[in-house]
Amino acid sequence: MKEEFFAALEKHFTANLEGINPLQKAIREKGWEQFRARGLPDKTFPGYQYFPFSQFYQESYDLAEVTQIPEEQIHALIHHECRRSYLIFVNGQYVPELSDMRGLPEQVVVMRLRDALSGYGNFLQIRLSRSMKEEIDPFATLNIALIQMGLFLYVPPKIVVDTPIQCIHIISNDRASLFNPRIHFFLGKEAKVQWIYEHHCLKDFEYFSNGVVDIALEEGAYFEQCGILNPCEHGYCFEATRATLKRDSTFKSLTCTAGTKSVRQDFRISLLGENASCDLKGISLLSGHRQSHVNVHMDHAAPHCTSNQHFKNVLADVSKASFEGKIEVQSNAQKTKAYQLNNNLLLSKKAVANSKPNLEIFADDVKASHGATISQPAPDHLFYLKTRGIDSKYAKLLLLTGFCMEILQEVSFSPARERMQQLMEKYFG
Repeated sequence: MKEEFFAALEKHFTANLEGINPLQKAIREKGWEQFRARGLPDKTFPGYQYFPFSQFYQESYDLAEVTQIPEEQIHALIHHECRRSYLIFVNGQYVPELSDMRGLPEQVVVMRLRDALSGYGNFLQIRLSRSMKEEIDPFATLNIALIQMGLFLYVPPKIVVDTPIQCIHIISNDRASLFNPRIHFFLGKEAKVQWIYEHHCLKDFEYFSNGVVDIALEEGAYFEQCGILNPCEHGYCFEATRATLKRDSTFKSLTCTAGTKSVRQDFRISLLGENASCDLKGISLLSGHRQSHVNVHMDHAAPHCTSNQHFKNVLADVSKASFEGKIEVQSNAQKTKAYQLNNNLLLSKKAVANSKPNLEIFADDVKASHGATISQPAPDHLFYLKTRGIDSKYAKLLLLTGFCMEILQEVSFSPARERMQQLMEKYFG
């Protein structure tokens, strides 16, 4: 099956070279060369031990096209606070005609990635070359080879974007499709952005979304993202996040998902300057046969940096989740503070959770911890609530809500937090 899957990807790569300029063609060809050298992953690849390859490689996809979406459906998804600062992707491709950036400072640059290769070519070519050289995930490399219509967002130094930017990924098609969304962020010194993104499935169908988000933060920059991954039930959703943080910069990420055939989030974060800080949080609410897999590599390469990871899973029926996290502290990264925690709550005897937290420390002045829990709702906690006159069903609901709210209460943008709570209420309902 792997051979047939690879052959289909090669066919899409060849078709994707038509009608593009020499620079784009050279980048895609280099991406394909790197992907072919790495090969399709299997369970021996880092971060893929628990992924359902036996199902995945049986699938067949066509390269996705942009389909017509009624504007009223789009407007219904936009937060009121973001009505003049939203970006639309349809089936993995950025569509500027459906987007509105009038609420952003005029200095902020938002453009198609292919256009940015001209105006910001030096920066982008360096980032892409670095990605292809250092990337170990074959599918993140494949994204470069098959990219269609990506996005570039540049915030100049000291520009603070007060209005949250909302990015809506709309999924709607009539046949099995392959998407390759790619977004590049470049935040100048002391720039600040809040990024809210959501996946919305308007028509349920089989698909493979292979997305990459690349974030470059200069000194003192601040980037916060909040995501709701609620894609089609019959799809595979890959999301690779790559971030480099210079001195005094901050990156925060919080995501919530209901899972699919498999949602896979892959984080590779490099703390390159002193006092850089990264905070990663996520929660998965899984039922049926849905799956969610998280892989994190946190690289502390400079002293006095801080990182925190906290991911939670609630699993019902025969759902599956995994967390594979690694904190690597380089020899010169003294005074590091790094923490990692994965909590899993099983609501069914057939649900499966796997956890592999990991530390690699080469410095001698470090505060670090890692841990994982896998359990069912505690009987003594339920008993305590019942002794206070609360019936069994509501007592269990209180415990589950409390488990989730530890993560959701960290969402600073209240409209996004409300949508996550609605997802939680639907799950528990």
